[in-house]
Amino acid sequence: MKVSSSTAEFLNCDVSWTAYNGKLYFFSSNYMDWSRSRAFCVSKGADLVTITSQTEQEFLASKIKAWYWIGLSDLETEGHWVWVNNQTLSETEVQFWYKRESGKSEPDNWKEEDPTGENCAIVKNDFSYLENWFDVSCNYEIMFICEKK
Repeated sequence: MKVSSSTAEFLNCDVSWTAYNGKLYFFSSNYMDWSRSRAFCVSKGADLVTITSQTEQEFLASKIKAWYWIGLSDLETEGHWVWVNNQTLSETEVQFWYKRESGKSEPDNWKEEDPTGENCAIVKNDFSYLENWFDVSCNYEIMFICEKK
């Protein structure tokens, strides 16, 4: 649901935020790299989205029409995926990495376009409705999802 003006005032946000299950989400239309996207979210009193349930994943997947940054990276240690709230991926027990028919799955840390590898996660709409996380270069400029609790 879109946040009404009166609800937005109460929640201290503007009407460009979408309320769902006790949280507020901002789906950007601007393109930024992962670090700048996160800085933008933080400047709004939020952070990049942390996905903690299948219900939340389904909600987000129903709203997106392209690639969006989420708050998941392995910037500190390759292969050790951590959310922006410092929870590890294994702690949340929620993972929606894309699985290829060949058996290879994301994350794959592909280095063809960026020799530093793929250390930041996106959610995208052009594959499976649920399993649609990919690791990509953090330098890509794409849209992003902010989350306020």
